Amino acid sequence: MLRVAIYSRKSVETDTGESIKNQIAICKQYFKRQNEECKFEIFEDEGFSGSNINRPSFQRMMELAKIRQFDVIAVYKIDRIARNIVDFVNVYDELDKLNIKLISITEGFDPSTPVGKMMMMLLASFAEMERMNIAQRVKDNMKELAKMGHWSGGTPPKGYKANRIKENSKKITHLELIEDDAKDIKEIFEQYALGLSMYKISKSFKAKGKNYPNKTISNILINPTYLKATNESVKYLESQGYTVYGEPNNCGFLPYNRRPKSNGKKTWNNIDKFVSISIHKPIIDLELWVRVQEKLKEKTIAPHPHESSYSFLSGGLIRCKCGGHMLLKPGAPRKKVPQKYYFVCANKWNGIGCPSKHLRVDYAEDDFLSFLEKFLDKNYLKEYLNQSNDIKGIDQEIKSINKKIKSNDILINNLIDKLALMSNDASKLLMKKIEDLTQNNNSLKEYLLKSQREKLLNDLNKNNIDVIYDTIKKILNTSNNDLRRIYIKNLVKEIIYDYDTNSLNIIISKLGVI
Repeated sequence: MLRVAIYSRKSVETDTGESIKNQIAICKQYFKRQNEECKFEIFEDEGFSGSNINRPSFQRMMELAKIRQFDVIAVYKIDRIARNIVDFVNVYDELDKLNIKLISITEGFDPSTPVGKMMMMLLASFAEMERMNIAQRVKDNMKELAKMGHWSGGTPPKGYKANRIKENSKKITHLELIEDDAKDIKEIFEQYALGLSMYKISKSFKAKGKNYPNKTISNILINPTYLKATNESVKYLESQGYTVYGEPNNCGFLPYNRRPKSNGKKTWNNIDKFVSISIHKPIIDLELWVRVQEKLKEKTIAPHPHESSYSFLSGGLIRCKCGGHMLLKPGAPRKKVPQKYYFVCANKWNGIGCPSKHLRVDYAEDDFLSFLEKFLDKNYLKEYLNQSNDIKGIDQEIKSINKKIKSNDILINNLIDKLALMSNDASKLLMKKIEDLTQNNNSLKEYLLKSQREKLLNDLNKNNIDVIYDTIKKILNTSNNDLRRIYIKNLVKEIIYDYDTNSLNIIISKLGVI
């Protein structure tokens, strides 16, 4: 009796092709025509792609094949086994070692002959090429839908649901806001901008009976779907490396290709990431979005020293002019005298050789508050911000960079035109010059993005004088060190301790908002 395993597979990606039921029936008829007595065992995988062999029934069949439960494995077509040539060859070789025949019923090749084996390999190659073409077409279609602002599938971001609507006699999918979730999303952004950690935000929602794990909060904070599409937000996203499709309409963005898959794994910082302007209702305005993104960047640059209840300037707010963090250290205890605390440069503490002196905490705090009191005069604050934000200088810098990039492009094009007329040795020199100019342009474009971002932050700062003023008042009017520290982190760009003059150099943040 011939023991036959019949394997059938049908992907949900397409409605075409034979059903699993028909595949099995055709395979059985083939063996019945041979007038052989057969024992059939059926293995079915429905809804699984042929891009890999991680399919439950297929894996079970191969395990039974290893203990020689079959004489033959029959398939309707060889692409039922795999649409990947490497997978197919591995399966074929394994069955060959086990002395189990692999028969493709409709293609009619005998794999026991060299010609039959060659034809099977050839068909497997065609199957893989077809799979890759299908995958590329699907990817291209999704990309074009995304560029048009349509939702291209998958799980909608938190706060939205997918909604199919009719547009120009076609059904398309857009995102629809879930109002209750939208309140949570905005609160997450506001709390993070205020200075709360993701852990504390998650904990605060848990106390309300809502589940927002750290990972969910992290994904929410970096997702442009929530951002309102304005001219300024388009410029900001472009400065972050996004390509933007569509015209600003005060609706939301749809991001695409932020984390493309490579060999089944998601990758970060993709150069082809883009956003399109859609029609869904946004949740976050640009000001709040930028504050959060800047805070996220700060977190990735370097860890800060621990915060202490003994000073609102602890936690990495002060740096020594040598570059080291100023750490909080208790002074020697004295009887009947209140404990004194000092800021000490980390480089001096670690014996690296910083010549700085200890800075008394109470003196540093008094100097800082005195500095802020000057800004209770709003005109003085406005003048200070205008001086610190060199808008004209940045505009000139952007103009100069664009001019240099354009000049390099012209040189590159001229050199390319000359290449065809040059000898091999001369063409190598030209190619080197073209590569150097291209690298220079890439560096200039990176610097241009940074300058454009700086200009945008300055523009935001110019419009936030009232908010900065209110923040200064909050710092001066509270005695709670934790609250003061949160406000200061949002207000101050840096505080540098100059040990030569024993003074603090304080620069108000270019965002400076709460």
